[in-house]
Amino acid sequence: MAEATPRVSLKGIAKSYGETIALAETNLEIAAGEYVVLLGPSGSGKTTLLSILGGFVEPSGGRVWIDGSDVTDLPPARRPTATVFQDYALFPHMSVSANVAFGLAMRRLARAQRLRKAEEMLALVGLKGFGERGVHQLSGGQRQRVALARAIAVDPAVLLLDEPLGALDLGLRRQMQEELVRLQRQLNATFVHVTHDQEEAMSIADRVVVMKDGRIEDMGSPSRVYLKPASLFTARFMGENNLIEGQVIGSVNGQAAVDTVLGRLLVDQPAAAGEKVHLALRPEQLRFSAELGAQALGDAEIIEFSFQGTHFRVHCRLAGRELMARVPAEGPPMAGEMLPLYARAGDLVLLRQ
Repeated sequence: MAEATPRVSLKGIAKSYGETIALAETNLEIAAGEYVVLLGPSGSGKTTLLSILGGFVEPSGGRVWIDGSDVTDLPPARRPTATVFQDYALFPHMSVSANVAFGLAMRRLARAQRLRKAEEMLALVGLKGFGERGVHQLSGGQRQRVALARAIAVDPAVLLLDEPLGALDLGLRRQMQEELVRLQRQLNATFVHVTHDQEEAMSIADRVVVMKDGRIEDMGSPSRVYLKPASLFTARFMGENNLIEGQVIGSVNGQAAVDTVLGRLLVDQPAAAGEKVHLALRPEQLRFSAELGAQALGDAEIIEFSFQGTHFRVHCRLAGRELMARVPAEGPPMAGEMLPLYARAGDLVLLRQ
């Protein structure tokens, strides 16, 4: 059985501005119906990659394919894409309905059809009955929904979202994350979303693409990228992590023994003897009891802690190293208290330097 053609195929895409490399040679395929998030700090190349996909930036090298057609030389208006920008880019002199129907007007759709489609799209994003209002009468969240409605009205093969939630407050941002996922599933659409917010990426993506210095550093499901990062950068960037330096002593049956300041630790990954490595362990993976298969790290001294609602975030010191742990909310810690720590071999991630 032949493999399905990717919805998006970026082949050897690169972008330079003089001597500055904004995007190194990059290859990426995105399946139809997939929600992909490009994640990284400022200057990582994620927005450049999205802009090249949308036709707003011309690549220095490589080709852009959508549904098997080379669209590299097509302007944005002729590509089967639509973009939602962070500032929404709505027309203040137009009604909500006219804003949503704008792309349809550019495609010369009859007025009655445009208005009917605009009403359908507004209902889809939860703004039924808002068509006659002015943009100035809307809240930030409502404006974002109008921008979404306008983008999906033209039935794009790929919807591009350039930090669309960045201007919203925390509560509304979380609500809109859920709305975006609902909308993407309902339409069975392909979304490519840029953000620097790790929590946002993990809550909405089918696949996270982590970028650094114009290159793809890591990519995979949110749970894999978070729990089993493929690089030191990903381990550091994707939330809090305890990174412990060590040297591999040997490897037996796919399990490495690593000497560290916390003692000799077993890791469920093979490695060559003599390798210098880091072991990554998330704060929530530190254990406080001798569970089956857990390795004793020793008794750690609590330095400081803060209440986080569902848990206490705890700074502790063990063998001269500071570690971050999470203690259940029902068991408040005390500064100076000694806390036994354990780690399972399957939770530790071995990362090469």
